[in-house]
Amino acid sequence: MRQFLTVIFTIICLCAKAQKNPGTSLPGDSAKITLTTKLGIPFGTICKVEAEMYYGDSLHIKAYEGIYLFKINAVNDKIINSSVILTFTDETGTLASAGKKFTIMAYETGRFTGMPDSYFKYRPVRADTGFHFEHYLVVVSNLTK
Repeated sequence: MRQFLTVIFTIICLCAKAQKNPGTSLPGDSAKITLTTKLGIPFGTICKVEAEMYYGDSLHIKAYEGIYLFKINAVNDKIINSSVILTFTDETGTLASAGKKFTIMAYETGRFTGMPDSYFKYRPVRADTGFHFEHYLVVVSNLTK
C-alpha cells in the first residue's frame, strides 16, 4: 500500500510540474498584465475609507497570522458590498484596536512579491508563495474621534 501511494504521489507531482502556471508570461508572449485596484479608484489616490480592523488570526488564513487587516466598508462615502480585506501600513501610529471601526484617509498601493518561475534553478529551495501582486493601504490620517 505504501509503495502504491508513493507511485501515485510521484505521478501527481510530475503532472503538476508539467502544468503551465496561469497568469505567467512565457518568453515571446505578448500578453500584458493589467493591475486593477481593490478600492475602485486609481492607485495612489488619497480617499476617505470606512473600515473595520481585524486580527489576521481570526480569519484562519496562514498568510494573515500575526497581522492586522482592514475590512473595507466604504470608500468616499460609497458603500462597498463585496468583502475587501487589505493589509495596511499605519503612518499615523494611532491604529491599534482589532474589532474597532475607523474612518481614515488612505491610499491603495502595492508591490510584487513571492518567487518567480525558475527561481529555484539558481537558489536553494525554500517555502514561499508564488510571484504575485499584493495590494495594501497606506493610512495617512485617522479621522476617528
